[in-house]
Amino acid sequence: MNAYQRIANSNLTAAEIAGLCNAICLRPNGRTITSVELDSRQCGNGSLFFALKGEKTDGSAFLSDVDAKQAAAVVVSEEHVAKALSSFSGSVLVVKNVKESLHALAKSYAKRYGQVTNIGVTGSCGKSTTKEAIAKIASVLGPTAKTPGNLNSEYGLPLSMFALDGQTRYGVFEMGIDHVGEMDRMVDMLQPSIALVTNIGLSHVEKMGSPRIIAEQKARIFHTGLQAGFVSEACHYQQVLQKQARMPLIRYALSDIQARDLGLQGWEITYQGIQFRVRSVGRHLLEDVVGAIKVGQYLGADREQIATALEGFEPMDGRSFVHQSKVTIVDDSYNANPDSTTSILNYLSSLSWRGTKKVVLGPMKELGSLSPQAHRKVGMTLAATSFQKAYLYGREMEETARNLRRYGYRGHVVYTKDFEELEHVVHAQTREGDLFLLKASRSVAMERLIPSIRSATDRRRVHYA
Repeated sequence: MNAYQRIANSNLTAAEIAGLCNAICLRPNGRTITSVELDSRQCGNGSLFFALKGEKTDGSAFLSDVDAKQAAAVVVSEEHVAKALSSFSGSVLVVKNVKESLHALAKSYAKRYGQVTNIGVTGSCGKSTTKEAIAKIASVLGPTAKTPGNLNSEYGLPLSMFALDGQTRYGVFEMGIDHVGEMDRMVDMLQPSIALVTNIGLSHVEKMGSPRIIAEQKARIFHTGLQAGFVSEACHYQQVLQKQARMPLIRYALSDIQARDLGLQGWEITYQGIQFRVRSVGRHLLEDVVGAIKVGQYLGADREQIATALEGFEPMDGRSFVHQSKVTIVDDSYNANPDSTTSILNYLSSLSWRGTKKVVLGPMKELGSLSPQAHRKVGMTLAATSFQKAYLYGREMEETARNLRRYGYRGHVVYTKDFEELEHVVHAQTREGDLFLLKASRSVAMERLIPSIRSATDRRRVHYA
């Protein structure tokens, strides 16, 4: 059972949970629910399994598997009641809509802990870093629950919320959306007291339609009843966000602090006369830290508490995380859009480096009709950088490869649509002293290259190209 699924702390039975999620409980028993699961493979003794219907599979197809793992109860739609009763021996909770039932349970569960100040974080990028930094500060003030990893969707948020308990004082949750209406459902569940928007970019524009619609939908995090709302001064859609908000938004910017660039070691920050170091690489991640500082200040943290909380802070894997060995790898593979890609390319280009700078770029997904233009823009940025070798992967990156020379890029270029070929070429050309940047959308899983790159120098001598 994962920490964020510790609903066992509430000692709820299936019959009691039915009253919290608009369900009818068939075959009630006295077993305590120990965890909430959406994946049948993760079920165990005491689990409550929500049989959600996905694009490719229906959770009701795995009820026998769940039963074999000794789950305590399942939540199924009305159409699957007979199947559930025949293939599952525990309690069966019947609902009209399984997803809505999950949301109702999370909402009811959170209301049990009215002492918690919940903080919602959204934006096109920077959510995870901002969330982690806020949680660090909040933890100095009191017991804090937070979104684990990237569980930030309308499925991940309710799972994250089950980390709340009677001791929790703060909850810090990511609220990531990729379609219209999703923020409204997430806000209804969490009803955050404090909300922060990092920025608005082109992520998910394919589903949303335009950056303005993205801004309007993310702005709905600033709901009625909010205590305070925060937004970065660098956000281009502040007016759209402010129009939705019911109170003046609190702005934050890099000018709120003094920062000395330490390169791949991060930043030395001076805040209200106190210095501390964070291991976030790039100005975009530094801005996320500033947002967390402003929220922490609002929560009542003093400068000493903020400095103590953030000393040595580093981002999660995939968010400009630095792997240092014989080869240095900046893993920024968790996500990619034109703004974040341009930012990290320019930052690392300005970095002094003795060895060879190499970049592996994969496609930026969900950009719709704007994709060709966006990938050409990345090519223009790359052409003006100091990266000496560029490895481009994926169908969308063909647009970048086609125009790179025309934009004046003089380095070595490899383009392929085959990941195995990419891995082979990168491995073969890796040398000690190299600096690699890995950047692509999450679905590409570009971090798969890391073991291959790191192992490439095992039997090679130092070589600075």
